[in-house]
Amino acid sequence: MPGHVANQRNVVFRDYHGLALAGFYQYGTVTWHALFRWLSLLFDTSHSWIIVMGDRFHSQQYLPTDALVMPGRYTLLDSGMLSFDWSPIEIKLTSAHARRLHLSSTRAKAIGNMNRFRSGKDKQCAMSAQELCWCGLQAAHMDSWTHPKEVRVAVMPLSRPRSDVSRMQGIVDRSSPLPNMLLLREDLHSAWGEYEFGVDPDDGYRITAFVSGHDTIAGRVLRLDHIVDPTTRPLDQLLRDHFLQGLLKHVKGSGERHWDFRSGALDLSDGALWGTGEGKERLEVELEHRLFDHRSKQQQQRVSEFGSGCEERESGVVIFSL
Repeated sequence: MPGHVANQRNVVFRDYHGLALAGFYQYGTVTWHALFRWLSLLFDTSHSWIIVMGDRFHSQQYLPTDALVMPGRYTLLDSGMLSFDWSPIEIKLTSAHARRLHLSSTRAKAIGNMNRFRSGKDKQCAMSAQELCWCGLQAAHMDSWTHPKEVRVAVMPLSRPRSDVSRMQGIVDRSSPLPNMLLLREDLHSAWGEYEFGVDPDDGYRITAFVSGHDTIAGRVLRLDHIVDPTTRPLDQLLRDHFLQGLLKHVKGSGERHWDFRSGALDLSDGALWGTGEGKERLEVELEHRLFDHRSKQQQQRVSEFGSGCEERESGVVIFSL
């Protein structure tokens, strides 16, 4: 049954009145420079703001530097005044919510495809670098193709060559594409699907965990140098989008509600839960998610009818044969 996940935070940001604006678990890897970049994505405000430790009368201000963010409680204030007596500010959070990530169940086929194109170094978990037998690895996707329109909007604005854009459109609509896959341990695959950690391509592909419990991988670097063929290398756009979903789910505000549908049953009798805008949105996402396999088979049949190298337009989505 859907509920709240109480992930421990040791860094918390609030406004002057105590409203939670953001927070995360610091492993000793997140700098102020990275944090300011995160907050710029999560805040929907045109006002300039500053961060201080404690209340508005504290004189220490934190700037976007390479210094590490220390655990503690911080306050965001208006930066308009010249004195240290900064004013309170109302900061709105972005209305965007994290998407649900479809966890692939086609492990054997996906791993077989990856083994055809990548070197033997892929016989290890991409996050922990732990070498395992194939049965201990699962193919994790960076973006779910359950909602191709939504994913397309998320990745298309990025400034990329047209060839990359075409490949990205194909990735959204084709099953188990290599540039959208990483091999992970089963436990990390589940956490990856919940956006508990991500890979930041704008920070040297550093693995950043947003919640507690990931000491063994936080701060590590995703190694991609062994992937020689650029057509099989994980796309930065997809890594970046997955990272953003982690910020939306675990860093923004007090953290999003955890919607657990793994039991399969949906009890829709709780109108206070399902009657909300978020509840309706999540229900729609879940229903479409359950229809994914059926839709995927239909799309594959249509593509095979058109033949290799052809494209089909359906509901505004372009399907490419890769």
